[in-house]
Amino acid sequence: MYAVIKKHFPSLLNLGVLWVYALDFYKYTKHSSVAREDTSVKLVSRIIADYHVIEKGLTMPSVRLGFGVARMHALLESINAYVEQYGATNEQVCCAIGVVKEYKDFHTRNDYQIDENISKQITSLEQRFPAIANTVQKRFSEGNYYAQSKASFDDFSRSRLSVRNYDPEKEVPVDKIEKAVNLATNAPSSCNRQTVRVHVYKDRDLVREILAIQGGNRGFGDRANKLIIVTSDLQCWHGVSENKAPYVDGGVFTMNLLYALHFYKIASCPLNCNLSPEKEKSLRKICGIPKSEVFVVMVSCGLVPEEFEVPASRRYTTPNILTIHN
Repeated sequence: MYAVIKKHFPSLLNLGVLWVYALDFYKYTKHSSVAREDTSVKLVSRIIADYHVIEKGLTMPSVRLGFGVARMHALLESINAYVEQYGATNEQVCCAIGVVKEYKDFHTRNDYQIDENISKQITSLEQRFPAIANTVQKRFSEGNYYAQSKASFDDFSRSRLSVRNYDPEKEVPVDKIEKAVNLATNAPSSCNRQTVRVHVYKDRDLVREILAIQGGNRGFGDRANKLIIVTSDLQCWHGVSENKAPYVDGGVFTMNLLYALHFYKIASCPLNCNLSPEKEKSLRKICGIPKSEVFVVMVSCGLVPEEFEVPASRRYTTPNILTIHN
């Protein structure tokens, strides 16, 4: 039937695509936390996203004292709401409490008086949960960070982290990025269609302009030496239900690319392309990306300074994400 419709009435297949998008709309609005955070999973996800912003702030090249007031208020509200409803046994909630304690301790050590309301709420958490220790962000030297770059895969994989502190005086060789992209092409793709396209930007002013529109790189984007944008070409997709496939292929490729960059000692940080229509239009214009390609992810690149920090970014333990079925 599909072949007959495609031969004689191809436009009708677009109705199938519309139905797939309608089902996606229903599932996303029903189960995501766009409108409300009415389950423990939704609330924890919000807590993780917010405490990670604080972690990033604590590891920026130049930490701004008193940063993140609005985010801290939101995080503390979510922590208190979760603890009141579900207790404080969730490992990510405990980590969040450790992060807000570290935030307060950091400012105390720097003789800076944080927002009074924030300070009181953190003090309350300290009194209620004295056994939860402050988190400690990760500090590296250049040699220490790349010590496992030629190690076995388990050690190599654990050693790759998202780095947001680049030495602005060091230039990333384009030929090394080319080698990394070449290595990343080992990534599998749907039916070997290899739909991913890679755009590399060298001009620092253009990189800053692109990142300013992306918006998720405040505090470090100006230090990026090169920028990579990974896309997927919609011309390569032909199935009615393949609307999400470009992002699956793009995601698989990007993880391989991040490993390849680490192998060649290029520090990197993936940046989301959850773009509004206005942002996408602006980016497509200045980036020179064809209309048939969808944005998957951006990757900021640079070479590391002698000493730098990265967020602790606590991972769930395996039992929290693994289900083995019969």
